[in-house]
Order: sequence, then C-alpha cells, then structure tokens
Amino acid sequence: MFKSDAPWRNAAQVISVFKLYGSYLEHAPQDQVNLIVENLNSRHISIAVEAGVMNTPVAKPACGGPGVEGYSTISRAKLISEKIKKAGGSIAYIAMDEPLWFGRYYKGLPGKKPGCRLSIEGVIDLVMPVLRIYRDEFPTVTIGDIEPSGVAYQPEWETETRRWLRGLRERLGSRISFMQLDVPFSAGSQQVAAALRFYDLLEALRAENLVGAVGIIYNGLPTDRTNREWIDNAKSHIKFFEDDHKLRPQQAIIQSWASRPTHALPETDPDSLTSLALYYASQLRGPK
Repeated sequence: MFKSDAPWRNAAQVISVFKLYGSYLEHAPQDQVNLIVENLNSRHISIAVEAGVMNTPVAKPACGGPGVEGYSTISRAKLISEKIKKAGGSIAYIAMDEPLWFGRYYKGLPGKKPGCRLSIEGVIDLVMPVLRIYRDEFPTVTIGDIEPSGVAYQPEWETETRRWLRGLRERLGSRISFMQLDVPFSAGSQQVAAALRFYDLLEALRAENLVGAVGIIYNGLPTDRTNREWIDNAKSHIKFFEDDHKLRPQQAIIQSWASRPTHALPETDPDSLTSLALYYASQLRGPK
C-alpha cells in the first residue's frame, strides 16, 4: 500500500488523514514506519495515531491498565513519537481510544481485570501525562476523542460528557479537535438509537465550542462472512445516518478492526477498503 505506484491513487486524493494504531507503531520495525511515513508525506496525507492515553503509573494496577483498552504509559507515547520522528514524519492528530468509556463506565469482563470506574476528573488526570508527551514532541498536534455510542446509556451521561469536554478544554488550554462515534452496529437497534442521541448532543456541544468536529466511524459487522457482506453493510450504515437521518458529520472514518475486508487494494475492487473510501467521497458527501 505504501509504494508510490500502489493502486489507490484516486482514493488517496480524497483521504485527508491516515490513522495508524499506536499498538502497531510500538512493535513495527523502523523500516516499515519509514516507508509508511515517506509515502503518506508524498501524498500530502496527514498522520493520525489512535492510541490509549490513560497513563498506567504502576506495573500491576488493581484495575485498568494492561489488558484493558484505553490505557497506556508515558514510555509508550515516547516510543511511538520517536518512531514517527525518525521516519521524518509528524503526528497531526491523536485520537484517544475511548478513555471516557474505559476510564469511567467500563466494569470489566468476567475473569478479567475490572474497570476503574473513575470520576470524570480522575480520567482527565490519567490522560494528561500521556497527552503532554505527544504535545511536547509535536507542538502542533491536535487532540481528539473516540467514544462508543454506549456512553448514551449511562446515568447522567449528558452532564458527564459536557464535564468531560469542559475539563479537557480547561486542562489542554483549547477544545478537543473532534469526537468520533464508534457504533457497535451488531448490537442492534438500541445502540444505533443511542448513537443518534449521542450525535445530537455532540452537535450541541460543538455549538458551545467544546468540540471542533463530530465524526462517525463507518464499518461493517464482525459477523460478516465475506468482503462483499462487510462492504454492503458499511454502505448501509452510511446511508442510514446520512440519507435516512440526514446527519452531516464533519468527519467520516473508514475503518475496520475485524477480519473483513481482507484487503485494502486495489481501489477498483468493489470489495476493498479503499473502494469504500472512494464510494463515500464520490457518491455522497465529497472529500473529508
């Protein structure tokens, strides 16, 4: 994908940001990172890193920490930053991996480490040391958040989401750049309804200058058995929000963490991930 002649030239022209996982960057050989960064730079595509940002100050915490999504360490943030810098790149965006959910609301799974169920202020205290590393290394980086629609099921969720964003604005000195909705479509209509409620609140908070942009992650279902099923379901989710409900997110994120689709290229293959990016840009809203 990161060779100059890779078959996604048209998709690359409508993609503004390429998101890399922090968990990948931690373990990737430097020569791979070099190749990715050089190619994205040549295509004028900004780099985002999606990563846990809740600092784990001790090796074996009683709750949260390793094994619970959303957590990280200062040293991991430094390692990720160093790899991007060595490659001649810059992190334009940090997408926090659901700290409000995993820090405040997540209870844990049977037999697994429990969630910490922290206060809003407690979660902010955990994210700030890691965010400072990224801001020190990349002074122009902008910070955003990813949260699941399940937040909209929690008691006092509207008040607490507002407190979360106000607290971040106070500690960071500016509003967060974006909030992206992760909708577990496979969980059924209740989660989709929750996403609509969450989206409406975020638009109100955007008007209050607490968040810069609202995004929606578009993907298929983890149970999809073929690439075509995954792509078709992703398209149906786009149509549901943007055609049926007339939502106009400022960001559209084409992303998969499931086994489908099995390939990103070529963009001319209707079952590839880059073809879905082209579909969104050409058939619906234009480049994002």
